[in-house]
Amino acid sequence: MKTEIKKLPQSMVEILVELSVEELKPYLEKSAVKISETAKIEGFRPGKAPYNIVKEKFGEMAILQEAIDDIISKTYYQAVVENELVSIGQPKIDIEKIAPENPFSYKATVAVLPKVTLGDFSKIKLKREEIKITDDKVNQVVEEIRKMRSSQEKVDRAAKSGDALKIDFDVYRDGVPIEHGKSQDYPITIGEGKFIPGFEENLVGMKAGDEKEFKLKFPEEYFEKSLAGKPAEFKVKIKEVNEVKLPELTDDFAKEVSGGKYDKVDDMKTGIAENLKEEETAKQEQRLEISLLEEAVKVCEFEELPEVLVHEEIHRMIHELEDSIAMKGLNFDDYLKSIGKTVEELEKGMEPQAELRAKTSILAREIYQQQKFEVTPDEIEKEIAEIASRYPANPDVLKQLNSEMYKDYLKNSLGNKKVIEYLKNLIIK
Repeated sequence: MKTEIKKLPQSMVEILVELSVEELKPYLEKSAVKISETAKIEGFRPGKAPYNIVKEKFGEMAILQEAIDDIISKTYYQAVVENELVSIGQPKIDIEKIAPENPFSYKATVAVLPKVTLGDFSKIKLKREEIKITDDKVNQVVEEIRKMRSSQEKVDRAAKSGDALKIDFDVYRDGVPIEHGKSQDYPITIGEGKFIPGFEENLVGMKAGDEKEFKLKFPEEYFEKSLAGKPAEFKVKIKEVNEVKLPELTDDFAKEVSGGKYDKVDDMKTGIAENLKEEETAKQEQRLEISLLEEAVKVCEFEELPEVLVHEEIHRMIHELEDSIAMKGLNFDDYLKSIGKTVEELEKGMEPQAELRAKTSILAREIYQQQKFEVTPDEIEKEIAEIASRYPANPDVLKQLNSEMYKDYLKNSLGNKKVIEYLKNLIIK
């Protein structure tokens, strides 16, 4: 089999494949058997007619036509492997030459993984910052814990900051109710800042049964783009005013909320500070990893990215976004309405990030190969065992974890971790 590779723009290649008459014989013989299995040939059982009989009855061109798919599917893959190409997506096939008793040739046009030339990583300047947990941060967590254990008592007085209210409200724009702008028995605590600025402040001083109308402007960065920066009218009725009673901060409280882990308030605060430091450390490492890969991409040279690679990354990003929105109990179409964009506009806006993600993957693959990293079966099994330990009574999860598809995912994930650790040790001070 002869192959010839021609490079095209945007990391596309043409693979010209030619098979000699002798190389075609096994495919033609197999094709003749297939034809004789479905076509009635007098004097022979299905699939048992000799090649010459099938050729005489149907013609060699028919046999060749029947063999084309088999020829291309096997020789294309062979050509890709022999020429050490990493193809992306499906190839476009054009038959170049097809005739009985002649060599057969075709052209496959396909995108390939772009090459990357690694740059000087020493130019990248990143460092870890010292993480300090202040008493204020610890006390904020303590107050959140107290709020979680709080009780409420209905009171007959004017509402003040810290009170938990039950309200009905309607929102209008130019006298017209806005979509999803009506709610009844809505719980809100004055001072938590969960509504737009000014809303909670307008509730201070109101009693159960009171009604009030006021105007506010939605923030410029409001998630519902059709309302961002726009004025609106609000009608509110107070249904209940409840005083929030927080439990006292005592050693008994610390022991209760920690399940006996801490005997004293100071010990609990120390534990909270340690947990906060672990969380902030993990967040910093995540930020550093993102910055590290972005900066590493900048110092490397990439061949032009094929469109199919960028489009695949965009589709992956769209699916990730859809899953994230669904997990919040929201509808993707409603989300698009809220940001005022079509799917096409959203995809267009994702192109720069998709290109960066594609380059990051290419870079990680190149480093993995150059450094001769390896993910062993033992490492994969260890990771599976660790994940499985979190789901001891779920056989479905265990089955999924041991699937070849998931093992391939883990191999890729663990390989990326090795690359990131390599870059961290090389760059981050």
